[in-house]
Amino acid sequence: MQRVVYRTLPDGTPGKVYPFHVSMEGMEKMILCRDDDDYDAMVKIICVAARRCNVIVVIYAVVSNHSHVAVLAAAQQDAARYGTELKKMYSMWFARRYGPQSILRHTDVKAICLDSDWYVRNALAYIPRNALDNGQDIASYSWSSYRSVFRSQPRSPGVRRVSLLNKRERERIMHTGDDLRRVDWLLDIDGHL
Repeated sequence: MQRVVYRTLPDGTPGKVYPFHVSMEGMEKMILCRDDDDYDAMVKIICVAARRCNVIVVIYAVVSNHSHVAVLAAAQQDAARYGTELKKMYSMWFARRYGPQSILRHTDVKAICLDSDWYVRNALAYIPRNALDNGQDIASYSWSSYRSVFRSQPRSPGVRRVSLLNKRERERIMHTGDDLRRVDWLLDIDGHL
């Protein structure tokens, strides 16, 4: 039985959405995230690409050679387009940083429909567990949305709203010129989403 819920998409239209598991995996030797700047960029690109493709991010995790994102999308092609946009945007970041030979040509992107309660539950548990691949504790891993989803403490001081960034700050901090005035995203004191 295919899961369906009703949500308002980033473009403001309400409608039926379905859960998908989108993964981007590098080859065994291909490291997608070499340092904290790469991880930070990948997390921000996950969110910006979702906005561009009109999908809703439910939860994500980024490790050195792959990323996983659970999204709500109106159709399979929207989830697949999101995966392609994510790869394209991160490939551009990676190539600017490490040279044009570093474009992620051999990076595989998949968008799989989470078509049962069992599959949804397992994907939502599996995605944050990827922190263990980096030898980290799930609850304190910086490159996962686990803490945002399951926050048990109040927000720390120094939090900034992405919607209040000027154009130059958006380009420098969020790696995009996209208009983000309507997002409710927050940045911590270190500029991490």
